[in-house]
Amino acid sequence: MKNKIIIYLFTALFTLPLLAQNADHLNPKLALTPPMGWSSWNTFKKNPTEEVIKQIADAMVRTGLKDAGYTYVNIDDFWSPGREENSQIIVDTTKFPGGMKALADYIHTKGLKAGIYTNIGLKANYETLASGGFYEQDIKKFAEWTYDYVKVDVNFAPIRTEEFYKKEFTDIYNAIKKTGRPMFFNICNQGGGSYQNWAPAIANSWRVGADIDHSPKGAKTQWDGFIYELDRSSAFPEIAGPGHWNDADMMLVGVGDDGGRLVVMTQEEQKSHFSMWCMIASPLILGNDLRTISKETLDILLNKEAIAINQDALGIQGKLIYEQSTGLQVWVKELKSTKKKKYAVALFNRTDSEAEITLDFSKAKLNRKIKIRDVWEHKNLGKFTNTYSKRIPSHGIQMLIIK
Repeated sequence: MKNKIIIYLFTALFTLPLLAQNADHLNPKLALTPPMGWSSWNTFKKNPTEEVIKQIADAMVRTGLKDAGYTYVNIDDFWSPGREENSQIIVDTTKFPGGMKALADYIHTKGLKAGIYTNIGLKANYETLASGGFYEQDIKKFAEWTYDYVKVDVNFAPIRTEEFYKKEFTDIYNAIKKTGRPMFFNICNQGGGSYQNWAPAIANSWRVGADIDHSPKGAKTQWDGFIYELDRSSAFPEIAGPGHWNDADMMLVGVGDDGGRLVVMTQEEQKSHFSMWCMIASPLILGNDLRTISKETLDILLNKEAIAINQDALGIQGKLIYEQSTGLQVWVKELKSTKKKKYAVALFNRTDSEAEITLDFSKAKLNRKIKIRDVWEHKNLGKFTNTYSKRIPSHGIQMLIIK
């Protein structure tokens, strides 16, 4: 194994083929709008199980989440302890006694799609799966198991440069194409590797930052992680669009406190979190325990008007247009419309105090006279000229549809 690792590193470092700029994008029809679904990591961490995944799939149907568009059920890390001496993937049969193919089949019987996880790089003493040197073999196995979504992480990457990431993830891109099976490709690059230069050409989504529940360094609250990801997502909005998306990570809406490590978001903060993921066209991947979801959390996640903003066919990522003052923000996202221009607008109060935020139509490059609808109140507010103002609670938001 030691010799294989040395050969692998030599090849990866010194054989870096250029990414074919004119290659057909990988299955763009899989992601004409941001993917919606659920992943095991934020709640179950190292302990996903077959029983839990099946119960989550059942809950997605029972709660109405599936009907609202949440279709992926993604098994994150620690479903596999690594690889056998003959290079075959080991499935943790204590956690997954029926095997990974049978679990994908179960998810499919619910009208849902199944996702699976691996890493780039190699690890001599395995504790989870790394596919470096085995990309074609492993991706082929995922296809045989009929998985629909592949998340590839960087935990075992020996170096974390742009060149190395481009080489490794391009190899995976080619392996997926070779299977002939449509599989959504999520690059979990943790925001590294100058992803803006290469990821949009090969992946359906890529991460803009480190894990939301461990960022920024020293974070004490879930709110800190949400703000970190939001700001990271603002760096390159122009590279997102139908077929390929900036991924601000799994949401923390409804996620517990992880043993008291983080202060859980309030309902107001969770509404802001969900609203902004819709505004920035991030994948809407849930991370909470759907088996015990509260009515209040479900009401946030099932807001059809908010979801429609995220799933808008135009595929434009919303942008911060201006700050009225520090932390009082106005975000605008253009929406598809067959007639007059249509926009989603978020009046977002990041400060610790209630404050009035004014939407200045001129600053936001809107018409002087507009019609406004409140997305959370589900009501038309009327016609306004030049400006519109609203008092927003601390860490709160008002999301509007402008015509």
